[in-house]
Amino acid sequence: MIVQLALAAALALAAAVPATDAPLWPEHRAKIDGWRARVDAVNADPGIPPGDGEGKAVAEELASTPAETLTAKEWLGEWRVRSIQGTRYGVFTYPWFKARVTERNGKLFFEKTTGSQRRSGWLYAPIDGGKEWVFAGGASVNEDPQVPYSRDAGAAAPAETDSVGVAWKIGDGRLVMALDVRGDDYEIYQLKRP
Repeated sequence: MIVQLALAAALALAAAVPATDAPLWPEHRAKIDGWRARVDAVNADPGIPPGDGEGKAVAEELASTPAETLTAKEWLGEWRVRSIQGTRYGVFTYPWFKARVTERNGKLFFEKTTGSQRRSGWLYAPIDGGKEWVFAGGASVNEDPQVPYSRDAGAAAPAETDSVGVAWKIGDGRLVMALDVRGDDYEIYQLKRP
């Protein structure tokens, strides 16, 4: 019985890995493997204050909304983005900021352009009929220069500023990104057209 449960869990995690040609470090691929289960585990922590219920509900709804097919063309342009950050200490919802997606050298580039916490990087289309895109980029603050994903920059090892995640469409002009999901925290971007 235990072996069957372990096998079922392994198959569920394997099914959650988006098929992509993104050049991710192995430890970053592990961050996106089974991310939904880790978001659920953080949200189930009894230490989250009851007052954080609204943010938690939004995060759970966004994470559970089925992915729709998303084309590269639908990404392009200006976006409004808000961050929902979940930790074992609470779920924090931030106001709406600006973001945009442009095409650079034939690839899609995402950048959050306002707010103190910035993120920018490449978007990799799903392959094999999948619906989740992969994000690989870097995190910076305020007006500091954007930082690339370390593997793209030719580094020998991952950098502290690296940021990875998955993205999907939940409706017309509405997207979600699940970023840097670890065992004890996560960040979800909710995107909508301005």
